Amino acid sequence: MFDHCLLLHPEQIARIESKLPAYTVGSLQRKSQMDVLLEFITSLLEFPDPGDKLKELGELIKDVFQLMPSGKHMIGRDLGRLGPTASLKYCSAG
Repeated sequence: MFDHCLLLHPEQIARIESKLPAYTVGSLQRKSQMDVLLEFITSLLEFPDPGDKLKELGELIKDVFQLMPSGKHMIGRDLGRLGPTASLKYCSAG
């Protein structure tokens, strides 16, 4: 859904209207992320004590963004018998 919304990004619309190649979704995502980061830094610097506000944010991030274990890396899974089968032993001997 987010990819579809990036078609409406102002810079993307300008490219399409100018008959230029569209930007990639990845580059638009990174640009949007950097825009948000810069906006955050700007607003953070407006606080009387930005250091305390940053520590508070750090604690919130620890609570909200939990690291999740990967299921792709076969950790803790029973892989069954890993030894060569009889037919493999026969092929390698032959």
